[in-house]
Amino acid sequence: MPLKQSQLKKLPSEYFGANIAITTSGVFSHEALVAAIHAIGIDNVMFSIDYPFERTEAAVEFLRTAPLAPADKAKVAHENAERILRLK
Repeated sequence: MPLKQSQLKKLPSEYFGANIAITTSGVFSHEALVAAIHAIGIDNVMFSIDYPFERTEAAVEFLRTAPLAPADKAKVAHENAERILRLK
């Protein structure tokens, strides 16, 4: 039985933002990072490395030089993972 529009309590995009997170693994593109943040929000993007296929130094340099405010860089670097994975 298909849902009627009145049965949804939120917009579909709001469910997506609350339930989907992505990582930077495999993509060292600042343009792609900014586009991902714009599309799904800063709280849903996490830094990661596709070890052993990516060099750790290159991944860290990618994040270090990302065009993000320090608070946003902290979210991507570790705060989002700590929250989503309940590491604290």
